[in-house]
Amino acid sequence: MASTSNVYGGDEINAIVLDPGSLNTRIGYAGDDFPKVITPSYYAYEPTTKKSIFGDGINVPRSNYEIKPIMKDSVVSDWDAAINQYTHYFENDLKIDYKEQPILITEPIWTSTSERKTVVENFYEHFEFPALYLARAPTCISFQQGRPNCLVVDIGHNTVSVTPVIDGISLIKNSLRTHYSGEYLSDQLKDLFLTKFPNLTLDNKFKIRSKESTKYPDQPKFTVRDNIPENITQSFEDYQQELIFHEMKETLLEVPEKLISEENSEYYSKDGQKRLFELPNGQSIELGIERFELADSIFDPVNYHFTNKQLSDKYSTETGNLVIDTTQEDYRPLKRARKVESNNSTPPPSSPSKEIIDETRGLTQLISHALSTIDIDLRASVAHNIIITGGVSLIPQLTERLYNELTALNPGLKIRLHAVGNSSERVNQAWIGGSVLSSLGTFHQMWVTKEEYEEAGADRILNQRFR
Repeated sequence: MASTSNVYGGDEINAIVLDPGSLNTRIGYAGDDFPKVITPSYYAYEPTTKKSIFGDGINVPRSNYEIKPIMKDSVVSDWDAAINQYTHYFENDLKIDYKEQPILITEPIWTSTSERKTVVENFYEHFEFPALYLARAPTCISFQQGRPNCLVVDIGHNTVSVTPVIDGISLIKNSLRTHYSGEYLSDQLKDLFLTKFPNLTLDNKFKIRSKESTKYPDQPKFTVRDNIPENITQSFEDYQQELIFHEMKETLLEVPEKLISEENSEYYSKDGQKRLFELPNGQSIELGIERFELADSIFDPVNYHFTNKQLSDKYSTETGNLVIDTTQEDYRPLKRARKVESNNSTPPPSSPSKEIIDETRGLTQLISHALSTIDIDLRASVAHNIIITGGVSLIPQLTERLYNELTALNPGLKIRLHAVGNSSERVNQAWIGGSVLSSLGTFHQMWVTKEEYEEAGADRILNQRFR
């Protein structure tokens, strides 16, 4: 039995898979096609009673409840809230038997050694899982697609990350990350509202009882609900506005075929390209070329400046280069290690010059630069297996634009993009990959028990076992 032999995997045991993200956290059973729980990575908190609320309940207006994030850049920033959230779903929704079910936890490529230690120690301290495993999110995505050699492009809520995966192992030193992603697009929308619709007021859905359709600049016509609690916090109002921007990104944005310039701007300004969006108060706004410019900004952020200083200050120049506090050595493929003479013909990527350090990289430049850093013998294989994932990647025409630009920038490579057509599958790819990985019959040897962790030491386990 698993409980006596310390072997967990295959058909004997049903492991738990936890995929914490900046926007949503996913929890479920290994071997399932989709997670059982998809919940916001936020919580509602009442300072006086110290009561916390998780899940969709945070959207219910309550007096004095603050909305707070649990994650930042896919790394836990509030561990007290994270433990409470996981406990809530482990015990109330999944009815987990801690002592019989190991857990696989996904993590981003930029997690520092200290953050990884904190994850392991918190799970061993607060839960009674017999064993656990930390899996890099790009590795999980490569397993979900069945592509051991690939380039994972994850366009998520907080960040865009580009990670080469070789033989199923993520290469840390070749990975890149910027913040020109979902939150960046929301901030571009906020900036647009301030300039194009200066008299617009965003009334949140929970305030509206009934409404009539109007079009900006006509004033909205709606009646307010009578039973709205007093002392609604600003953080609750802001979170509800973020949901409006999220819906706008899903329904309005479209990536232009090419970089918008004077030559093609007339085409995108035509009446046929305009779309209406109805706000919760019944007032509609019309966007034409703006909806293309917003989507274009993640490809060419240097040409899209914020007019609002507060929003502008959030985003500094980002090249994507990562400085990760880790002692882990990067994986070196065996076939390359045997070719000693190849060290001269294929040197490692050189340090970026001062010119490149000051250059802001958009989405295409980020991917192209990552390809250029990969060993030349593996580059063709990786370029043929570029996986596009994350919620922002669902913007129409994004993969088509990426393919055209990458092909033009890399004429010597055969570029092939792989983007899952099912939207639910694409935003859950890391969790699904973790489910596939932890349900493999051969995975039982990868689990690490608390005793083994304490005996071997954190550094050895983190560097050698959790790859």
